[in-house]
Amino acid sequence: MKHLLYLRDLNKDLIDELLESAEYFLSKKNNVSMTEQILQGIDLANIFFEPSTRTRSSFQIAARKLGSNVLNIDEEHSSRTKGETIIDTIKTLEAMGVTYFIIRHKEQGFLETVLEKIGEDSHLINAGESSVSHPTQGLLDLLTIKRHKSNFQDIKVTIVGDIKHSRVARSLAEGLSIMGTGQISLVSPNEFKPDMSHYQNADHTDDLAIGLKQADAVVALRVQKERIQELNNDIDSGHYFEAYGLTDEKIANCNDRVIVMHPGPMNRGIEISNEVADGPHSVINEQVTNGIAMRMALLSLIQRRYSSS
Repeated sequence: MKHLLYLRDLNKDLIDELLESAEYFLSKKNNVSMTEQILQGIDLANIFFEPSTRTRSSFQIAARKLGSNVLNIDEEHSSRTKGETIIDTIKTLEAMGVTYFIIRHKEQGFLETVLEKIGEDSHLINAGESSVSHPTQGLLDLLTIKRHKSNFQDIKVTIVGDIKHSRVARSLAEGLSIMGTGQISLVSPNEFKPDMSHYQNADHTDDLAIGLKQADAVVALRVQKERIQELNNDIDSGHYFEAYGLTDEKIANCNDRVIVMHPGPMNRGIEISNEVADGPHSVINEQVTNGIAMRMALLSLIQRRYSSS
């Protein structure tokens, strides 16, 4: 495993290995000994051409905990403003000794182009690609579910919101399918219904009550206004919240020990209420902690397999 572009490229055994490794890091509160800092002397670049708080910061923290030197690069402060291509930027960084590239980009297919151009000693990890892929978010969500449920096979996972434009939903659904999840339910208004060919093991409904019935894990998504050219940005937030916002009353339709998740950033009062976001079923802050552990697990696995090859 040299790169990670899509969660669908992994198999169950590899995901199980990542989950086990991440749980080990969590048991150490995401701190490791000097001998476990497998990225000592390794240079890693976070290259983000879309805004990010959680993903960018957690990759930075994860890499540094493993001993790596981390460079943070964004479009505003890179030579892109002078006309340099991203490929040339990467080639320049490779010449400086950088071997890990964590990239977020709004253009679908861009990372595959990068993969064709980078050096044979470099590693590419997708930190978010358009509306199609966010594999490490999917992995950390699997980790969060695993830590609360005995298995994936006997549970129902419900994803609520703007699924059509969500890379989070797509990667999570890919991961859930690989892990053999019993039922995956997608809930959205019809204008946010995705191409179901990408969700072949899931069902869709525009009725939140149906989707939440007997759910064991619920993932709320925000409306991706930045990706929706045809959407009026003056969306009626009150109407949307009434139909699809998670409240205590609505999640009462789920199983008693349901967990509520959100990839962030949250729009409180639109897709989720304060009472749910901060309530006893919420594991939203836990997801953030799990994100560091999972990214530590991923970086460790890639480096371990690469260095032994």
